[in-house]
Amino acid sequence: MNPDLFPETLLVDVVNGYTFTTSRKVAEHFHKLHKNVMQSIGIMECSPEFSRLNFQPSTYTSKRKKSYPMYHITRDGFAFLAMGFTGKEAAFWKESFLAAFNQMETELKARVTREAAALHQLRPLLAPVVAGTEQGLRRLAIGSTIGRSANSVSYHRRTARRLGLLPLALKPNPEQLAA
Repeated sequence: MNPDLFPETLLVDVVNGYTFTTSRKVAEHFHKLHKNVMQSIGIMECSPEFSRLNFQPSTYTSKRKKSYPMYHITRDGFAFLAMGFTGKEAAFWKESFLAAFNQMETELKARVTREAAALHQLRPLLAPVVAGTEQGLRRLAIGSTIGRSANSVSYHRRTARRLGLLPLALKPNPEQLAA
């Protein structure tokens, strides 16, 4: 058995940040028929909520251009399903699959941390602009506290909105309307 899960034998896929495997990949790696894996998923004794969250119905197209059902399966769903499989190969793949998920999770967390640190270094003025905007301060007041112009504050507000740090449209402060 080859312990290398990357890339040909990779059980894990990431699409738009969503990490999963499929019932087809589980069947392939456990040397089972896909219809038997589908049957195992269908008869599992888990709650409907767990099933809904961890086994997403999907389809694939065969070489003959025919559509067949399959499932996208989360790490928890895989663990639940694989616990019913036995043998050395099953144990090996359970461990390898969980290790792959854990490594990917670690890499994603490290990436988010690096991006946050880079953003903080690249845009040190975002935090005071966001805080001042949330307090309802005018651009000139925010600019004077950070030593920048009102136009610079507008630029940083647009950037903060684009990054999701500020809502797209703020409700006007009643005191600002009176001023």
